[in-house]
Parts: sequence; structure tokens; C-alpha cells
Amino acid sequence: MTLFFSIATLFLSVAIVTIALLQWRVAENKLRLDLFDRRYKVYNATRKFLAVILREAKLTNSELFEFDLETSDAEFLFGADVVEHLAKIRKQALHLLTTRKLLERPNASDEETSRYAHAQENDLSWLGDQITAITKTFAPYLGFANVRLRFWPSLKLFSAHR
Repeated sequence: MTLFFSIATLFLSVAIVTIALLQWRVAENKLRLDLFDRRYKVYNATRKFLAVILREAKLTNSELFEFDLETSDAEFLFGADVVEHLAKIRKQALHLLTTRKLLERPNASDEETSRYAHAQENDLSWLGDQITAITKTFAPYLGFANVRLRFWPSLKLFSAHR
């Protein structure tokens, strides 16, 4: 009878460990998918922001505010490379907005108008190039390797590219 209870206890222990490992795997995969979803929202917001600027060749304060709002979590979701790239995009967009306002001044001289028009063209060109550049910047965080579900739980508990 003691042999039976010993075998039953061993079997139950193995079953509990197996269930715990499976739950760990499910939780880790859910974390990876949730993280991918949140990161993709930041990428998509950036892509849409740049598309609006290029489509209309201008920018409004509300569009800049919406971009800031939709990408505000980036520092918690990405490494410094993406955060810095988003800051550069914001800075260039803000420069475009300021240049546009200066260009619309009624009392600007021809020289100022020419300088602001050239600056606006440079801003639009740089922001246009970012449509493809953001894909390269975001790729390490959004690649298939970051979404792929794993059968066995990873023992890397803290990783920047999870």
C-alpha cells in the first residue's frame, strides 16, 4: 500500500510540474504577443503620421499631438534606438510646422520666403525618407522571431528584445 501511495505521489508531482511548465509557456507566449501588439501600434502610428505629412505636404498641431500621444509608450516598449528615432521624427515634424507658419507670414521678404520654402522642402524630403527608415529601425522588435510561439519556456527572464 505504501508503494502505491509513493508511486501516486510521484505521478502527481510530475503532473503538477508539467502543468506548471505549460502554464509558464502560455504566459510567456501571451506576453510576447501582447508586447508585439503594443509595439506594432507605435510603428503603425508612426507610419500613418509620416503618410499624412507626405500626402498633404503639411502638418497640423492636432496631428503632431496625436503622434505624440500614440507613441508616448515607446520608451517602455523599445530600446533607445527607436526612442531616439521617434524623437528625431518629432523634431523634424515640429520644424516643418514652424517653417510652414513662418512661410505663411504676409510680411515676409522674398529672401525669407525662399529660405523657408527651401527648409520646408528639406523637412518634407527627410520625413519622406523615414517611411522606409522606420521599417529598419523597428524590425529588430517586430520581426517574426519576436512573435514566434515557443514550445519550451525561455529561461531569459529579462531581455530587451522580447
